[in-house]
Amino acid sequence: MEKLILIGAGGYAKSVIDSIDGFNYDLVGFLDEFTEEKEHLGCPVVARSLDDLEDMQSYVFFMSIGNNLNRKRWYDRLQERNLRIINVVDKSAIVSPQARIGNGCFVGKLAVINSGAVVGDDCIINTRALVEHGCHVCSHVNLSTGSVINGDVHVGTGSFIGSGSVTLGQKYIGEWSTVGAGAVVTRQVGDRVTVAGVPAKVIGKGAMLG
Repeated sequence: MEKLILIGAGGYAKSVIDSIDGFNYDLVGFLDEFTEEKEHLGCPVVARSLDDLEDMQSYVFFMSIGNNLNRKRWYDRLQERNLRIINVVDKSAIVSPQARIGNGCFVGKLAVINSGAVVGDDCIINTRALVEHGCHVCSHVNLSTGSVINGDVHVGTGSFIGSGSVTLGQKYIGEWSTVGAGAVVTRQVGDRVTVAGVPAKVIGKGAMLG
């Protein structure tokens, strides 16, 4: 059994802990650079930084951080030190044998990733999210609860797809963009914009930070 440290002692960690494969991973505790608490969700906060760990190579890691940009920063730090990052896939999730998932991804309860879909590194496919056939989800993306991306959709790096939103098939969503909760995307979405509504329209511009 491998010793697991979660990076980020926040609310998203609740879902992660619930979906960890307890047969293969022993949750040692959290690393969090901001909290002053000694424990979170009944688990100890064992470090504030990687340098606090005596033998960091003896652990595997997962980023329990919801913010895409902050999660990417930690992913890059771990990669630079050649530390192992695992996937957390809930036992109720359905992942096609013909789908491909990158490194450091979370696939939540009742999420579905269908045939031919490709999911990059460090992505969140949250509770009941649907990634249909042939979709390409780039790295550091968050598909929120109940979101649907239909067949052959492309989601660019770092984008956030809001809860209950629907993206029609063969659409393109650019990098670091936001699709609002409940939106219906019927046309292409550019880089670094926020869209919302039915049908979705641009309501803001700039980098997606949340």
